Amino acid sequence: MREYVLAALGRGVTEIAFTDHVPLYFLPGDDPDPGLAMTRTELPGYVAEVEVLRAEFAGQIDVLLGIEADYAEGFEDDLRRLLEPYPWDLVLGSVHRVAGGWIDAPGSGKRHETEGSALLWTEYYRLVATACGTGLFDVMSHFDLPKKFGHHRPAEAQAADEASVEAAAKAGVAIEVSSAGLRKTVAEVYPGPALLRKVVAAGVPVVFSSDSHAPAEAGWGLEKTLALAREAGATHQLFFRRRAATSHPIDA
Repeated sequence: MREYVLAALGRGVTEIAFTDHVPLYFLPGDDPDPGLAMTRTELPGYVAEVEVLRAEFAGQIDVLLGIEADYAEGFEDDLRRLLEPYPWDLVLGSVHRVAGGWIDAPGSGKRHETEGSALLWTEYYRLVATACGTGLFDVMSHFDLPKKFGHHRPAEAQAADEASVEAAAKAGVAIEVSSAGLRKTVAEVYPGPALLRKVVAAGVPVVFSSDSHAPAEAGWGLEKTLALAREAGATHQLFFRRRAATSHPIDA
């Protein structure tokens, strides 16, 4: 984790939030897939390591304690209990399981052909909208994730897309503008330009992310995401401390 901080410093980044994936609380067993997300036993150590890095790099870069928490319908209380003991700076919400399976795992792009892209996109956005209303999340991440392998939202799912934006606006949940999509098959920022314009027009606040899964990706693509957000009409971004948000001009 220290390597991520050093890489971010090298790119001139002034703040880094660690947002590792929450243990998969909604699947059977204590640690159903330790290769995909941290285990329950690793969670306290993760928190402790972030706190050590925060102290070590104080005055050089702000190190924040975050978590990316999958939303699983019907398991809200389980997630609340899992998150409650820790002093998070922010909690990212995400949806990776749609209609009984992963939407972004290797090979899952085939689901768009076998199950129908409209069905998957519509269900994805239904879950995103529901997640926004739970009060569990500060930010929703990769807001158009089903496009990862190049399957863009079909017209049939437009209403669900717009309903999720409305849900975020109503709940006061921010949306992550992430460069990670530029590193995927779709080669496009999450969310894409058209959806980002809708987000900004609805008054939904934004935050910026590289969603880095390797130190070299920390802070990667920040200028591109900033430029796209400006083009979409965004003027401010949110910063989080202990789950309290403050708004600052993008150009400051």
